[in-house]
Amino acid sequence: MPWRHWSVSRAALKAVTGQFVGRQSVLGAVILCALAAWFGASADLRVNPRVAVTGLVLAAIGLSATIASGWIGSGRWDDLARFPLRRDELARATYLVAEAFILLEAVAPITLFVLLSSGEGGGRSPGIGVAATTAVEMVVVGLGAGALGLTLWAGERAGLRWMAGGVLVVGGAAWWAAPAVSTVLFAACALAVMACSHDLRARRRQVGTVRGGRRSLVLGELATVRTTQVNTLMMLAVALVFTHTMTVRGLTIPLPMAFVVVNTPLNAYFSRYLSTRTVVLAAPGSRRVFAAYARDLMLLYMASNCLVGALIVWLGGGLVEAVAAGIAASVVGATTAVLLEVYRPLTSWKSERDVMRHPRKYLPPAAALLAILAVHAVGSLVV
Repeated sequence: MPWRHWSVSRAALKAVTGQFVGRQSVLGAVILCALAAWFGASADLRVNPRVAVTGLVLAAIGLSATIASGWIGSGRWDDLARFPLRRDELARATYLVAEAFILLEAVAPITLFVLLSSGEGGGRSPGIGVAATTAVEMVVVGLGAGALGLTLWAGERAGLRWMAGGVLVVGGAAWWAAPAVSTVLFAACALAVMACSHDLRARRRQVGTVRGGRRSLVLGELATVRTTQVNTLMMLAVALVFTHTMTVRGLTIPLPMAFVVVNTPLNAYFSRYLSTRTVVLAAPGSRRVFAAYARDLMLLYMASNCLVGALIVWLGGGLVEAVAAGIAASVVGATTAVLLEVYRPLTSWKSERDVMRHPRKYLPPAAALLAILAVHAVGSLVV
């Protein structure tokens, strides 16, 4: 019957929520919304809605990748399918719960930031009607991109995955010319893939160290885990975009370098792989392992901040301050992350996404931000 394409039982929703949703994830999402609203209302920034929607689509794709890896790829989703629940109902329940998280973790914060930063603070208000229309369009596009992203990473059929990827590219590009058409396209295609999806599958490659030469947990994670790859590239892109936006407005302080350190898959490596942490602590020379991990993490952050620093200098920023801030942010951020993993690991979680969304994730970038401000203060005194 046609209605069965849309049916989701309460049992399926309870099963998915109970298996994968934790209080820490919800708390982290609420904190993120509050920070976005506060920063949008207080900062003297105006964001182009087209640029914001592009970032929103990329954020939804990245979040759906973590859901595909942390929920479906963990094997626990298949365990749910052994209960007397239809797989198509479980799939649609997963879509609905994932959409709720994407709404809280990406759509709501970005929409709030864009609307409040374009508010009445400087007489820049575009009008209530226009603002409401933009908000509705952003919410629809964000939720549509989330559903399509989950299909892209965990769709059961290659045809659905290719269609989802194509719509994400075409719809994201169409927003720049015709936002209404892009909104309708995202909504229609997202509903279509949810109706046509009868199963979800996400294969996760085994994490390992790289072959040849010396071994590195950081490089092994980057080489084998898609979530880590997406997160690393996305935060580098965010840092570059914020650097350009701030520099154009005359702010050459290298604050965006702290975004590079927001790499939760790597910062919380030993919390995600508790068995690895147990083996490392039980074996002799555990301090050398943690020290090597901190060193490799610093080098990765330094390499990323080299690109951010090059953009700052190219746009007119100071070379010495950019270099010092990049080194300070990388060292302080990586050290803070590893110390937290050694002395305060996260052990009580339902799914890997609880680790990824724990409020503790903001401590390394906060420490990196303080280090950047300290470098800037010292530079101001010297000058």
